[in-house]
Amino acid sequence: MTSGTSRGPEHENASTGPPGSADEDLTSHAGLASDVGLVGHVARVRRGYLLVSGLDYFADMLLTVTSVLLLQSLGMGSGAVFALIAAVWIVEGVSEIPTGILADLLGRRVSVAISFVLRAVGYSALFFSGSVYVAAAGVLLSALGGTFASGALEAWAVDETGADETGAKDPSGLDRLFAQGKIAENAGLVLGTLTGAALGTLDLALPQIVAGLTCALAAVLSLRLMTGRPDPDRRPAAPGRREAFAPRLRESFGEVMTGTRLTLRGDKVLIALIVAAALLWLFRGIPGVQWTVVYEGLVGGNLLVLGAMRSVGSLLEIPLLGWTLSLQKRRASARRTVIVTASTAGALALVCAAAVKEPALSIVCYVCFSTAFGLCMPGVRAAMNERIDSGHRATVLSVASLFNSLFTGGGLILTGLAVGDLGSTALAWPLAAAGFGIAGLWVAALAVRPGTAPTTTSTTGSTGPQEVRAP
Repeated sequence: MTSGTSRGPEHENASTGPPGSADEDLTSHAGLASDVGLVGHVARVRRGYLLVSGLDYFADMLLTVTSVLLLQSLGMGSGAVFALIAAVWIVEGVSEIPTGILADLLGRRVSVAISFVLRAVGYSALFFSGSVYVAAAGVLLSALGGTFASGALEAWAVDETGADETGAKDPSGLDRLFAQGKIAENAGLVLGTLTGAALGTLDLALPQIVAGLTCALAAVLSLRLMTGRPDPDRRPAAPGRREAFAPRLRESFGEVMTGTRLTLRGDKVLIALIVAAALLWLFRGIPGVQWTVVYEGLVGGNLLVLGAMRSVGSLLEIPLLGWTLSLQKRRASARRTVIVTASTAGALALVCAAAVKEPALSIVCYVCFSTAFGLCMPGVRAAMNERIDSGHRATVLSVASLFNSLFTGGGLILTGLAVGDLGSTALAWPLAAAGFGIAGLWVAALAVRPGTAPTTTSTTGSTGPQEVRAP
């Protein structure tokens, strides 16, 4: 019987090449197979990242039209609504660092799954109770849950696709990754907004339970899809030798905080970029609290129209993001051009939305403002990731989210004190427009500043094995 693999001495010199060429061929084939396997893994990671991101936004946006209206229906006044939403941002802020450390310690997949589980409980709670206290508790629990995914999903995608390594050779690599992610998020946003608006016409609390079920599904999918590349240097822990969690947590806390502190201390541009991006979120957040109340009366209370209004901007972003991708292939300075153009146009649009008296024109201007914010984000996220060491990526990204949360939470508290009526835009929106434009110009200047190449940092060792290794 003849096999496909020759073992007999009569075949030892069958190769026509020089001695050793057969071994070289085998090595090259093994390398090719490895490359093909890596390409397949990267493709799977990208698909998983896009799907989980889409579900994440779908669940959250189910509530975007109905949440403030539901809180008002429970008896919350303007100040209470602003205070609760500010509390959401503050809870997210104080939780960012601990949950970021857990993401780097336990693994990004587990952290994302925990996020969806907590949000599933928080979103669902309000459906089963009309109490204002249950509403507040559910909102805050969902906010806490969101911090477990903040930075973790993004860090997993960047590390597993090797986009940070590619970004050093192809400056637009990260921009493309996050532009594709933004398209997936927008798809989830549009579907979630329209679905939530349709459900809200039946019952304002109905989108809550659908959001909870979606998060439960996303938790299962994240555990299945968020796999990591096999690490040949990683050895499984011997039975009975696994370190206790508490010592590992203490050691990981010290290691990660030291690395994060060194990363931030050594890169003043990164710190400035984090602050500037936080200001963008603040000035986006102020109109984001008020828009449903402002426009509900203008559209006759039709929630489907509000949902369509919120969705149009996200739909517009998709072809515009495609245009930015093509622009990045032709121009090295495309990132700065996009951010400057979008932030300036967005600031002008928000001023017009507050000033004009014609409802249709005001709605168009607000849609342009929300679209402009979305166009700024891929470049901002790419610029941050280019400057962050892989081993501490989730924690540093959580630092950025901490600034976002604290700036926005504090800003909303002040806005709530200054604005007596949720439907009044005369003071808040022009100030938000000015801040948005200035912050956008600052971000654009920082986003193209050259940075130091991220160093490879091992995430294994005394702190225990990680799900995601440094590339």
